[in-house]
Amino acid sequence: MNIGQEQDTVGGKYDASQAFAGSLYNLNIFNEKLTDDAVALIYSNGSFCEMIPDKMWETGSVVVAYRDLFALIPDGDVVFDSGEAAWRHGAMHCLGGDLDEDAHKPECWVTEENVKYKDSGNLGYVVGDVDAAKAACYAYGECKTLTCYKKGGEQRCEMKATYKNAKKDKKKTSYTYRC
Repeated sequence: MNIGQEQDTVGGKYDASQAFAGSLYNLNIFNEKLTDDAVALIYSNGSFCEMIPDKMWETGSVVVAYRDLFALIPDGDVVFDSGEAAWRHGAMHCLGGDLDEDAHKPECWVTEENVKYKDSGNLGYVVGDVDAAKAACYAYGECKTLTCYKKGGEQRCEMKATYKNAKKDKKKTSYTYRC
């Protein structure tokens, strides 16, 4: 099963720029259309912290449950998180605490024009929207800065573990998370 990517031709050919970049939390697949009441029951009216009711298991309504996906060893660039790590990705913190606290705070990003950061710990890169790259950097946990530039007509942002080695570069813009 592929989630977050579609094939350009039958049997293969994926375009990385069309891949889903973000987080899916508490993804469940059912073999029937759910009523509004059933959705409200499962997702506790927006908290996403409730479990699937026993009745749905007993009637065979559940085809794939999040707990089953979470138990798999994924193939590709995917990570299954729970608890604090899932909360960093924007999921509700279901174990209590300050549920009103926003995990990723966009106002904490500092923009530095004509600056690139170099370090030996390159954490990968994100192709596409800078805001999506910021969310991915924050969700990674170890990422402290992004250095973004155009390559082959597309926006690319390299994720870095530190913001200690700043260098001037007229073609790049860096974003550091400083909260």
